[in-house]
Amino acid sequence: MSKKKKAKKSIKAATKALAKARTAVDDARLAVRKLDKKTRRKAERLRRELKDAERSARKALRLADETDAEFTNVRRQPPVEAIPVPPEAASASASASEATPATANYRELRERARSKGITGYSRMDKATLLAALET
Repeated sequence: MSKKKKAKKSIKAATKALAKARTAVDDARLAVRKLDKKTRRKAERLRRELKDAERSARKALRLADETDAEFTNVRRQPPVEAIPVPPEAASASASASEATPATANYRELRERARSKGITGYSRMDKATLLAALET
């Protein structure tokens, strides 16, 4: 065989090998694109799940803080105890507060109406309470 034929043959074989290599590289690129697409989709799905988990965690923390605040407020309130008032002080304060009903606030007027047994005091406004207490 002549050198020319051998060179042609080796060039032809090299061209075939190069074509096969190019095909393999193209196939590999396509596979990478597919994997890249799948990976991007998976990454996006994981991002959404992470956001959802973060929202849930924030909500749980907020609820826990609210519950803790409610529990803390209930627990930290001092027990309500009745303070004994001497009879002379009670009659003096009652007469003093009854003497000036116009300066009494709405809550005080409601308390007085309740203690006197006036019916419907909870629906009355301040002026009506004053009028009912005067009669």
